[in-house]
Amino acid sequence: MVAETVMMTPQDDATATTDPAMRSTSHGATPPTAIATSDASAAPVDAAPSADGDASVSRAKAAKGSKRKKDQRTEEELALHAEFRAKKRMARKERKRNVKAAANAAAAEPDYYFSRGYRFVTPYVYEFRTHAKERWFGRTLLAMFTEEFGANSPEYYRAAIASGRITVNNKIVSPDTVIKNRDLVVHKAHRHEPPVSGEEVAIYHEDDEVLVVAKPPSMPTHPCGAYRHNSLHTIVSRMRPDLPTLNIVHRLDRLTSGIVILAKSGAKAKALAQCISDREASKTYLARVRGHVPLQLDDAFKQQLVATARANCAASEVSFLQDDSGADVIHVSCPLRCLSPRDAVWECHADGKESQTRVRVRRLDRATTLVECKPITGRTHQIRLHLQLLGFPIANDPCYGGELHFGESAERRAAIAVAAAQRETEASTRATAPADFTTPQRDGESDDEFLRRTCPWCHHDRGADAAYNETQLHCARIWLHALEYKLGGHVFQVPEPSWAAPSDDY
Repeated sequence: MVAETVMMTPQDDATATTDPAMRSTSHGATPPTAIATSDASAAPVDAAPSADGDASVSRAKAAKGSKRKKDQRTEEELALHAEFRAKKRMARKERKRNVKAAANAAAAEPDYYFSRGYRFVTPYVYEFRTHAKERWFGRTLLAMFTEEFGANSPEYYRAAIASGRITVNNKIVSPDTVIKNRDLVVHKAHRHEPPVSGEEVAIYHEDDEVLVVAKPPSMPTHPCGAYRHNSLHTIVSRMRPDLPTLNIVHRLDRLTSGIVILAKSGAKAKALAQCISDREASKTYLARVRGHVPLQLDDAFKQQLVATARANCAASEVSFLQDDSGADVIHVSCPLRCLSPRDAVWECHADGKESQTRVRVRRLDRATTLVECKPITGRTHQIRLHLQLLGFPIANDPCYGGELHFGESAERRAAIAVAAAQRETEASTRATAPADFTTPQRDGESDDEFLRRTCPWCHHDRGADAAYNETQLHCARIWLHALEYKLGGHVFQVPEPSWAAPSDDY
């Protein structure tokens, strides 16, 4: 239908209405309309015509004719024509975006390498470029970076501003520069991404529309924060260059492992996401919690769960039912809200959004219980918060009631001790080592050379070893695993994690 209405493009309008009688004539020629007229006011035949006047008359007549043609169009034709032009504009913009994205990818696509069970990214030059956000207005450049981007110290930002790694409107400025509306803020960095699990991203299902993979723990689903190339989406995209369009259908917390569905088209991703939004999807997770939850819940234990939940959040509700096999199921309902956007921490609170989870006991081990969780809603950190609410947090989840490094082997604890000692050594070295962090980029110095020279990590040899040690000191995984998704008439499943097996250690 659109193709049929293309005949009325502006170019066609000009061609259709600008006939020979409306074109401006050359100097000395008589317009055809002047021969036919008998108006006494008409210019004599032998009068020298004005070229500018003829051109103006021709343009006016052409415009009038074009307007007459446009007026003859139906409302439907006008609407289709406007839609056609809008689609052309969108296509041009999309081509420009694709060209820019391809250029950026080609310019900086670092290599992966593996060491001691982790996946590392070769450090690379990265440019963060944005116009000032409204909440930044009136704040100094140094204060804004220190408060908004806490990954680096104020000393780092001072040096970056002095050297020109951070600029405002493409100029080196003072740390006390006040940010205003429309300011362009650019931060060039030599990025050392944190390492993530070196486990293979295994594909467990593929058809014409979707790809189903198992995400290792410690790996974010999307590029975010300090992670760009060490994100699941980027890793899978580089694994499968034959799939130019991959859309992650649902998110999974960085520390959580398990099933992630990627759609091969935007339309399929939208359809599946809508199923999840409409609560037409069924999800099953495994978690290992601290303490013992009995397989059969007696009245005393049920009262204990209700009382504990109410003590933690007065707006919570805990009820009990049985599944098809007759096993006891705990139904948790409690509103959740974001406590700290910067730290990505949530809490149970009466002012939050509704959330519901069903919990069933699978097995008791020495000091922990393996449970199966089915979230009815899909709030951030929902399962982790609901288990904490009941008084049985995920055993190694330090953010929500668990213990950092809970259940780690002797070998792993030794590695953690080495990491802690190494960090102390690095701290003393950084305090005394000379540095050239504030000298602006020199003539002939490439961006890579400049950023390596002014990079604190490179200067103090904080390479793979230091990154590895930092990872050892922090939480790299929790015992929460997305096991199964029932979605759009399909059942997708990945294997259980190793920590779900029976164990005498925990």
